[in-house]
Amino acid sequence: MEFTESNLRDLLAAVGLPSSEGGEELERTFDELGLDSLARMELATRIQDRFGVDVEDRITAEATPSLVRDLVNERLIGAVR
Repeated sequence: MEFTESNLRDLLAAVGLPSSEGGEELERTFDELGLDSLARMELATRIQDRFGVDVEDRITAEATPSLVRDLVNERLIGAVR
């Protein structure tokens, strides 16, 4: 199983971040994107429910969606080993 960019975009849209074509939003911090702590918690919950990976403590205002995607994939790989 892999946490893809498409998965990430779907989850970001589900917590209120409009999708864009360019992908630059994946490199901006959650604070820059305007996602408050409640939206970040909802994102973490959706990741936990769908992928079984707990990242709530890592989805801070300073984190980026790309960082979270990479973290989820690292933990998924670690769970397989």
